[in-house]
Amino acid sequence: MEIVKKGIRLAGLNKGARVLDIGCGDGEEVNYLVQELGLDAEGIDTNVAKVAEAKDNYSDIKVHFADGEFLDDYMSFTFDGVLIKNCLSLINMPDESLHEIYCVLKKGGKLVLVDLYETDPDENQVRAVKMEADRLARIPRQEGDCEDLGQKFVDFRFEGAFFKEPLIAQIEEIGYKVTSFEDVTEYVSDFEKDKNRKLGYFLLVAAKPL
Repeated sequence: MEIVKKGIRLAGLNKGARVLDIGCGDGEEVNYLVQELGLDAEGIDTNVAKVAEAKDNYSDIKVHFADGEFLDDYMSFTFDGVLIKNCLSLINMPDESLHEIYCVLKKGGKLVLVDLYETDPDENQVRAVKMEADRLARIPRQEGDCEDLGQKFVDFRFEGAFFKEPLIAQIEEIGYKVTSFEDVTEYVSDFEKDKNRKLGYFLLVAAKPL
């Protein structure tokens, strides 16, 4: 929980702050946010079994089934903070999710994002990914395209990991101000290195302007 604790501290979220945990899994992090940090936290997940497990494990926490891409259950300006850990890299439409999070944050609210990234990306690959993302974005959508698109090809994510600079650019284009970006790989005890890629974990904090 060191990364979560660090992220909440960097975000300046104090006791009583209302926080949403997207991709809450078995509820351990939501319980930590409530019991150890004193936050008014709740969690959502698309895995029905995990939501049930979370409720069994921690009967007092608020968790339910919902999709991080479509936060329709919440009004705009609801949360002081949103935590999304090891989840955005798996979401089909990460740009849509970041926009939805922006909408449900209060003015001055904070996004706390933890995920996998390329620590030393090949610039040629970064350019190639951007070119392909731009090409796909120009293709007109046909009727039925939205039924099962799978993971959207975007210029800031490739094969389950993010590119730092394009990710920050995407976040700030939505309207956030990125206030912190740190490598936190050392805190991940079970991290297995990929011999073919230079990967690590990052912690990013971004604010919605007042």
